[in-house]
Amino acid sequence: MVGKNLLIRMLSSVLIFCVLIFSLYSGRMVVYTLFFSIAVISAFEWGNMTAGKKVFYIPAFFIIILPYASLLYIYSLPHGTMLLLWLIFSVWSTDIAAYFIGKSIGGWKILPGISPNKTWSGLCGGIVFSMITSVMMSIIFGIFSISHSFIIGIIIAIIAQIGDFTESFIKRLCNVKNSGSVIPGHGGMLDRMDGFIFTAPLTAYYIKGIAKFF
Repeated sequence: MVGKNLLIRMLSSVLIFCVLIFSLYSGRMVVYTLFFSIAVISAFEWGNMTAGKKVFYIPAFFIIILPYASLLYIYSLPHGTMLLLWLIFSVWSTDIAAYFIGKSIGGWKILPGISPNKTWSGLCGGIVFSMITSVMMSIIFGIFSISHSFIIGIIIAIIAQIGDFTESFIKRLCNVKNSGSVIPGHGGMLDRMDGFIFTAPLTAYYIKGIAKFF
């Protein structure tokens, strides 16, 4: 069963990757349509998960609207496609490495009461792979210096995991395992996009206000 679930998860990841690349190189309207669709699906998942409780209205802004608006802002910048790919691959490499290394090595749990499968070994592995991905993408696209992309890779990995824990905490409050089932092997759209809850807004601010000095 584990092997089958892993295969489904990998096939879904490949499909997501193909859709992303196709969209980014098919023009702005395709990208806007993609992100709008993702945001709508996320909003429906959020409504179903929280059962329309008003206490979750304000968090919805920070977890759905702000991240997707930030991703579109990054895309609208000069070299936006490359910047967006750099961020997405850095976050995804964190997620993938944390999953496989955490499963392989195991060890101490970070916050077992919120996300029982997250381990310190997985977090460390995610940080390493995020650094490598950030540096490689920066070299390929020529967007940041190596030293700076190395540091920001560490920050992205940590913040992405905080986003993951944030969504997990909300799911615990709502007593649900996954935000939905739209992505086989992953759960809902929110489960796949939680790494961007904080990384997208902070990266948008970083690129606009800080990166120009490096």
